[in-house]
Amino acid sequence: MALSKVKWFDGKKGYGFLLNPDGGEDIFVHFSAIQSEQSFKVLNQDAEVDFELDKTQKGLQAKNVREVSLNGLSNRQSSRMSFG
Repeated sequence: MALSKVKWFDGKKGYGFLLNPDGGEDIFVHFSAIQSEQSFKVLNQDAEVDFELDKTQKGLQAKNVREVSLNGLSNRQSSRMSFG
């Protein structure tokens, strides 16, 4: 697994790019590669994600993408937690 940040993601088109942690070309990410319990899968700009890197004929592509936070939960999971 690798860690990076979302450069941009277009929720209407269903794809975007991650910054390459090695400083090379940006990494393509498709909504179908996002691991989430939500039916509508999007990534927020500058969100930290972990992912597996796949080298395809078209370039680098992310798969098994999960949004992470400092406590290890996804940002979506932590926002749904109840503290009451």
